[in-house]
Amino acid sequence: MELITKQGYKQTEVGLIPEDWNFVKIQTLMDDNIIVSHLDGNHGALYPRSSEFTDNGVPYITAKDFINGYVDFNNVRYLPIDRAEQFQKGIAKDGDVLFAHNATVGPTAVIRTNLEYVILSTTATYFRTDNSKLNNYYLRYFFESNFFVNQYGAVMRQSTRNQIPITQQRKFSVIIPPTLTEQKAIATALSDVDALIASLEQTITKKKAIKQGAMQALLNGKIRLNGFGETKTMKESEFGLIPEDWDVKLLPEVFDYIHGKAHEQHIDSTGIFTVVNSKFISTEGKVTKYSKENFCSARKGDILTVLSDLPNGKALAKTYFVNTDNKYAVNQRICIWRSKKDSPLFLSFVMNRHKYFMKFDDGVTQTHILNHHIEKCPVLVPRDLNEQNAIGQILSDMDTEITQLESKKEKYQAIKQGMMQELLKGKTRLV
Repeated sequence: MELITKQGYKQTEVGLIPEDWNFVKIQTLMDDNIIVSHLDGNHGALYPRSSEFTDNGVPYITAKDFINGYVDFNNVRYLPIDRAEQFQKGIAKDGDVLFAHNATVGPTAVIRTNLEYVILSTTATYFRTDNSKLNNYYLRYFFESNFFVNQYGAVMRQSTRNQIPITQQRKFSVIIPPTLTEQKAIATALSDVDALIASLEQTITKKKAIKQGAMQALLNGKIRLNGFGETKTMKESEFGLIPEDWDVKLLPEVFDYIHGKAHEQHIDSTGIFTVVNSKFISTEGKVTKYSKENFCSARKGDILTVLSDLPNGKALAKTYFVNTDNKYAVNQRICIWRSKKDSPLFLSFVMNRHKYFMKFDDGVTQTHILNHHIEKCPVLVPRDLNEQNAIGQILSDMDTEITQLESKKEKYQAIKQGMMQELLKGKTRLV
């Protein structure tokens, strides 16, 4: 069957691209001095020991320093100048495009620095372009494209960790618009979206910090909301000083608790019940499985809690607040905290990663929260249900705002992916 080619476009292994665009291998760009240098970072006998790093000198860059497409110098380590001068490899400079190829594979970054050079670790390679022929920012964005990712994903070498050898990188193909003007236009359009995403990430980080501060103040009674606790008299407790109209109770006084049941034999993508396991809670409901049966049904207002986790895990004692009936099937090693009379919404913030439960994680063995642990857990609550409700609502509103911002960020990320599909293959032309 003959392929029909759109006028002005040519057929390649990646599909149609404009006739005047180049579909070439990285090695060809090197042979033509368009990419003038492509080397990996230092390694072998010269690999620096941790004792050699100092507070200033020449930055030593690893893939961990790649943040949002650029090298973040805020947390880099430094080598003394005389030590840095010993390196023959990994001498990266301003404008170089970095590609993480060892252990962590895929992230890219552009170096922006006034320094003469930085030292690049063996976790990455750098590409130095002739900027009169190939815009470095365009190249960085192309390295993020699905087409490029699919190329290295297909050949990734796995030993003790993922690797893409530098010789293999040179066999990968890239799509290059013929003029710098078009390359720059594409890079600028994608950079503008990146700026929006980065701005949202900063706002989200700020909002989360504000919420964390509010929780520390409101859930311990250090700050009282208007209309509550005007006398401000405090008393001693195992939580330190607390308002005199707040009480420390044992968990069984506050909750009925119910252990989840095994649903593994009934997991099915066509099931109508969402299975609540540690992965579901740790991802805040983003990773889901479904069951055709429900042997332990959660109710609206229940607080679901992870009772078992790996050492230093992020799921232990993490909670999920249920906002609807007859939807969730609570799996084994998950517990339902069901409030007897206090505000469930308020308690959902009190119980999330409760410090009492976290102390059982020794960082060495898997942690299991058992019944005799649960029975001794202290819970701090205001006596006034209205105050509980008010605190819970404030914190919930903060969560809603953060969720909305995160959804907006995901929307822009999706827009960026769509733009990359259009722009990096010439489906949409900007000039």
